[in-house]
Amino acid sequence: MKLLLPLALALCPAVGACGQREPEHNMAPAASANAASEDADFAMRLVLIEGHLQAGRELIEAGQTQNSLPHFGHPVRELYSDMIPIIVHRNGQQFDRDLIALEGLAARENNSETFRTAFDAALAKVHAARDLIPAEKWASDEFVLALVADTANVASQEYRNALVGGRIDSLIEYHDARAFIFRLSDILAAHQGTDPRLAQASALVAELRASVEPLNPPNPPRASDVQFEEKAAALRALVGGTPAQ
Repeated sequence: MKLLLPLALALCPAVGACGQREPEHNMAPAASANAASEDADFAMRLVLIEGHLQAGRELIEAGQTQNSLPHFGHPVRELYSDMIPIIVHRNGQQFDRDLIALEGLAARENNSETFRTAFDAALAKVHAARDLIPAEKWASDEFVLALVADTANVASQEYRNALVGGRIDSLIEYHDARAFIFRLSDILAAHQGTDPRLAQASALVAELRASVEPLNPPNPPRASDVQFEEKAAALRALVGGTPAQ
C-alpha cells in the first residue's frame, strides 16, 4: 500500500518488522502543533486500519488466505508507528501486538475459531481507540466530511496503483481501495448529521462502492482510475463548500 496522506506527517516504517521483535512504547509523545490536524490524521489511520482488517477477514472467509495476509500486516508496517505517541499521550491502549499476532494466526490457522476470536478482540481494541478523539469531533458533520474526503483520496491512490494499462495488476491495492470505500459507506450510514453535503457525499461514495463491489473484480474493472479519481475529487470539493447554517 503506497500512501500520500494529505493531513499527516509522511508515513514511516513501523516500529519493527512483523514477527521480529515486540514493539516498544516507552517514548515521549510527539509535540502537536495542531490538535485538530492530529485528530484528523489519527481518525483516518483508524479508518484505514479498520478497512484493512475487514478486507483481510472477507478474503480469508472466501478461502483466499494468501491474498488476506497483507491486510493484517500493512496496518502495523505502514500506519501504526505515528499513532503510538498519540495513544501514549492520550492514555489509550496500544494494539499493534494484537495486529502482529493476528497476521501470524491468519497464516497458520486460516479461518479457524482461534483466528476469529483474536480478530474480534483486535478489532474491538481498534474501535476503542476511537474514544481517544473527542466525541464532539465524531459528531461533527465537518469532521466526518473531511474524514470521508481524505480517506477517499487514499482509496483513489490505491485504485490508481492497482491498475496498469487500464487493467488490474495488483489485487492488494484493489482490495485496499475497496475496503476503504466500504468503511466510508458504513461511516456515512451511521452518522446522524444535518449538513446537506452529507447526502451528496453518500451518493458519491455509493458510486465509488459500485466500482469496487466485487471481491473478485472483472478485468478490466468497472471503473478506470480517472473515473475513480473524479469522484474522489468531487468529495474533496465538498469539504471546500459552505456548510448549512
